[in-house]
Amino acid sequence: MKIAALLPHVEIWGGVRRYLELGNEFVRLGHEFVLYTPEGLPPSWLDFKGEIRPFSVLKKDRYDIGLCSEYSLLNEFQTLQARVKFFYFVLAGHRLEKQVVRLPFRFLANSSGLCRRLERRYRIHCELAPGGINPSIFYPARREGAPDEFRILCYGRLYRRRKGIHLVLKAVEKLWKKYPQVKLLLFDSPVQGENRDSRQMLQTAVPHEFFWNLPQSSMAWLYSQADVFVSAEWRAGWSNPTAEAMACGVAVVCTRSGTEDFALPGKTALVVRWPLPFLLARNIEKLMQDDQLRRRLAQAGRQKILEFTWEALARRLERIFHSALV
Repeated sequence: MKIAALLPHVEIWGGVRRYLELGNEFVRLGHEFVLYTPEGLPPSWLDFKGEIRPFSVLKKDRYDIGLCSEYSLLNEFQTLQARVKFFYFVLAGHRLEKQVVRLPFRFLANSSGLCRRLERRYRIHCELAPGGINPSIFYPARREGAPDEFRILCYGRLYRRRKGIHLVLKAVEKLWKKYPQVKLLLFDSPVQGENRDSRQMLQTAVPHEFFWNLPQSSMAWLYSQADVFVSAEWRAGWSNPTAEAMACGVAVVCTRSGTEDFALPGKTALVVRWPLPFLLARNIEKLMQDDQLRRRLAQAGRQKILEFTWEALARRLERIFHSALV
């Protein structure tokens, strides 16, 4: 098959990782995979085996399958010449969502919850195409440093409110007043075109360390320094950082948003119904006080998330695409 996908950039974002990793898997499966971006420049942070072309040559080739997740690229996506086009939903509630479901596309969604929501609200058929992890990048590594610290890790892009990082901060601050051994770890990377620096937005008295622009080769090490990973997202499709933490053998406290497919309450993670600081703090404290529970969740979480590799997703999509082309 000839497969083409459209992205607005190739910076370090979960949605970008999805297409780069899937492209690599499709190439390994013997398909042609072309990624179109405005400039057609390759990513600097992840090796990509497919081709990258600029939007300026978008009309020159024909494809079997077209993929797009970006509402901002709808005009370009409609220009793409492909036998079947799939709009790949990765977030819920965008203002153009209702418009997109009326277009002559087929539909994918990156979580069971999002797929179910779209089908119920718009009476469309939506194929589940969940997220994935790369076990060669995300795996348990050796913990280093002070053994008496209790380290709580969260994603650090503070200016993205729906990530819920401000809620995690409040929960950690509450715990720190009771447990002085608490240390907060955060991570983020610069994004082209955005002049906001998350590190400058962080205001907390809690002892902390902010890891900035780490290479992919260091991500397993970073996750493995944590005792607990916490996510308080809402409106997420698939929570890449939570999945990555699980793959690195870290116990997780999270909301249901973006985690429903792999964060099974009490079995692979502690899941809060609402992203409220006191609920997050209560569940983190459970893991602080119960080493056996923390180890059990970490082990079960890693076992569960290894079902969701990019290879498994590529093979699933391969079957969906073949069926659509018949």
